Amino acid sequence: MENKIKRDSALINLVSDFESKFDQGEVGYLDEKVYLQLLEYYEDEYLFEKALEVADFAIEQYKYRSEFYIIKSRLLLNSNKINDCLVALEIAESIAPFEREISIIKARALAIKKQFTEAHEILEDLRVGATKSDSVDILIAESFIYEHMKDYNAMYDALANAVTIDSKNEEAMERVWISAELSRRYDDSVELHKYIIEKDPYNYQAWYNLGHGYNCIWEYEKAIDALEYSFIINPDFESGYLDCADTCLQIKDFERALEIYIEANSKFGPNNELMVNIAHCYISLNRIGIAKQWLLKAIKLDGYNDEAFFLLGECYAKDLVWYNAINAYHKAIDLENRREEYYLGLAKAYLAVEDYNKATINFQMATQTGPEETLYWKEYICFLIKLGLYDEALQVLDEAEDHTYGADLIYCRAITAYLLKDKEECMELLEEALLENFDEHKIIFDIAPELRLDKDINSMIKYFADAE
Repeated sequence: MENKIKRDSALINLVSDFESKFDQGEVGYLDEKVYLQLLEYYEDEYLFEKALEVADFAIEQYKYRSEFYIIKSRLLLNSNKINDCLVALEIAESIAPFEREISIIKARALAIKKQFTEAHEILEDLRVGATKSDSVDILIAESFIYEHMKDYNAMYDALANAVTIDSKNEEAMERVWISAELSRRYDDSVELHKYIIEKDPYNYQAWYNLGHGYNCIWEYEKAIDALEYSFIINPDFESGYLDCADTCLQIKDFERALEIYIEANSKFGPNNELMVNIAHCYISLNRIGIAKQWLLKAIKLDGYNDEAFFLLGECYAKDLVWYNAINAYHKAIDLENRREEYYLGLAKAYLAVEDYNKATINFQMATQTGPEETLYWKEYICFLIKLGLYDEALQVLDEAEDHTYGADLIYCRAITAYLLKDKEECMELLEEALLENFDEHKIIFDIAPELRLDKDINSMIKYFADAE
C-alpha cells in the first residue's frame, strides 16, 4: 500500500502554477531546482506521464544535464516503457559514464526484459568499492531482479538486508513489506521490524510495516497499536490513519475507527471517501441521524460516490422510510451496477412496500452479480419461502448449487422439504447442515418459526448442542 504524505502548500502552489502555464503553452524558462521539485512531486504521486512531460521540458532546456535523463529513464521504467528507458540511459551514460544510478536503473530494466544474468553482472560490478548507501541501492535493485524471477524469498532477503543497513531508506522500507506479502514471511517481517524499532523507535515506516505484519498473523490489537504509532510519529502520514482505522473496523471497534477517521478527515479532508467511512461507523453504532448528515456531505462533495448513496439507502431502511431508501439504492446502482449488496438492499426495500415483482427482479440481480456468495441466494430463497413459493425456492436452491456451497443453503433446503411435507428428507438435510455448521441452525426458526414446535427437530438440535 502506498505511503501517503500530506503535501506542503508551497509545493502545491508551484505545481498549480506550472500546470496553468502548461495549459496555456507558456511554461517558459524554469530554474533546474523547480524542475526537480516538479518531477519529485509527480513521481511521488505516480503521475508518470505528467512527469515525463516535465522531464522533456527540462531536457530541452538543460540538454547536457545527465540528471534529467536519469530521471526520465526511471519514469520510463516505471511506465514499463523499457526500450525507451534503455535509450535514455544510453544518452545519460554518454554524458556521465561513471554515474552508478544509471547502472542501477539499467539492471532493473534488464530484469523486466528477463535478462537476469546481465542484470546480476551489472550489480556485481557495482559492489566493488560500494559505499553503505550504494549497497542499499544495489540490494533494492537486486530485489527487483528476484521479483521478476518470482523468487520471493530471495527478494525478501535482499530487502531485509537493505533495511538492516539503512532503515530510513523509504523505498527499501516500502518494498520489504511487499516482499513479505509475496513470500508470506509475516513472522520474519514482524521480528525484522521489531529489531529496527529497537534501534530506531521513531521510524514511522517500521511501525507501519510492523502493524501490517501483525495484521497478517491475526494479532489485530497489536496491529492497531503499531499502526497508531506510525501516524503519532508522523502526523502527516495518511496511510497510517486509514489502515489503522480499517483494522479497527475488522475487529468491530467502531468507536476507535470513528475517532481516527474523523481526525484524518479533519487533517487531510474534506474527503468524501473518509466521510463515507465515518458514516459507516455511525451506522454500525446505530447513530443513524448523524450518519445521514455525513453521507449527505459526502454526496455534496462528490455526487458520483455510489457507496454514499447505498449507505444512505441503508439509513432510510433502518428508519423504515422505504421510498427514500428505494430512491437512494437506485442512485447507487445507476452509478455502479456490479455490487450485489446494492441489489439486495433494493430488493428488501421493495419487499417492505409489498412490490413483490420488483423485489423478485432485484433478488435475482443480487444472485447473478454475486453468485459465489451464499448470502444472496439465502435471502432470495427466504423471500420465496415466505411467499409460499416452495417449488420456486427449490429451483433457486438447485441453481445456487452450480455456483456455491454453504450450510445456510442446506438449512434452506431442509426448511423447504419440511414445508413440502417431506419430513424424512428434512431430517436428513438438517443433520447434514448441523454437522456442517451448528451455529447457523437458528436460521430455520427465522425463516419458518413453526419449526420451533416440531419435537423431532428440537431433539436433533439438542443432541448436536450437547455434543458441541
